[in-house]
Amino acid sequence: MAERKQRLRREHRKRAVLGLSVLLGGASGCAQLVGIEETTVTRGAAGSDGNAAGSAGTPAANAGAATAGTSNAGQSNGGSAPAGGAANAGAATGGATGGATGGGAGQLASGGSAASECPCSAPKPTCENGKCVVRGPLMAKATSFYIDSTEVSKAEYDVFLSAKGSDTSGQIAECSWNKSYAPAGDPVDDPRPIVNVDWCDAAAYCSWADKRLCGKLGGGSLSPDEADDSTKAQMYVACAGLADERYPYGGFERKPDYCNAYFSGYMADVGAFPMCEGHYAGIFDLVGNAAEWIDACDTAGGADHSLDHCLLGGGSYLREDYTCQYYTDNPRNAGAGVFGFRCCSK
Repeated sequence: MAERKQRLRREHRKRAVLGLSVLLGGASGCAQLVGIEETTVTRGAAGSDGNAAGSAGTPAANAGAATAGTSNAGQSNGGSAPAGGAANAGAATGGATGGATGGGAGQLASGGSAASECPCSAPKPTCENGKCVVRGPLMAKATSFYIDSTEVSKAEYDVFLSAKGSDTSGQIAECSWNKSYAPAGDPVDDPRPIVNVDWCDAAAYCSWADKRLCGKLGGGSLSPDEADDSTKAQMYVACAGLADERYPYGGFERKPDYCNAYFSGYMADVGAFPMCEGHYAGIFDLVGNAAEWIDACDTAGGADHSLDHCLLGGGSYLREDYTCQYYTDNPRNAGAGVFGFRCCSK
């Protein structure tokens, strides 16, 4: 088994370029993200910094998204779930007007306060209006941690953009160059994965959602050579399981059409391939569709952390031969039409 595992790593740990031009900009080495300590979250006031997605349904394709803001009512963008899973149709308002909508619980009509569920932890890590809610995709359990059930969709990322506006403060030092979270390139349709985001954009979103960019089991960053280690790497465990299998649906043999790969010719909606489910129920598209940033970087940029290289896992729809063992590295400031991400629990 050990010999087979080493052979698979040699075959699939290819640091190949994805075959398309990237937009360079800037970022960091393997520093731990701000605020990802293994603690519960005690976020407070109603409407403090936007709204959370609702939590209706099982961890499948989360296509719903709430609108951000301090005084508006949330609304759902809806969407379809893969077979066997219900879509996330709810939307929580973070509005200052009070009242309860979707996942938020606001003030009571009588002027009293609703009973608080906070502090919160995964799979609903954010406290909004005294309720524990989830921002972005629903989270599913994988061994000792939670991971987003799908890639973050454009609609979900738009909530983050609306909540943050032009405020890019609070990033780690290696991301101090990053002055905008807006994705580059052509916009994608909902509910497809958000793409054209760099590593620092992805890290900032996960921090805002009271999650973190998927990294080391138990917390912290990975070194690049740990990305396919089932004793250390969150995303790898979710995809390959503890037996280092090649495919998220299990085994070492590729099953055509199970995951979104080359022959589809397009980026699919999040969770649209129900057979492309991870080793743990309710986790989709860990291979194919959009390549996903993880918290595993080197220090290739030296003093210019924007040029450090960070890993993306799982490949994309551009080729047919991606596996759980496939990682490619790109500058932390790079954005491309197949670069997306998902988050893990703290």
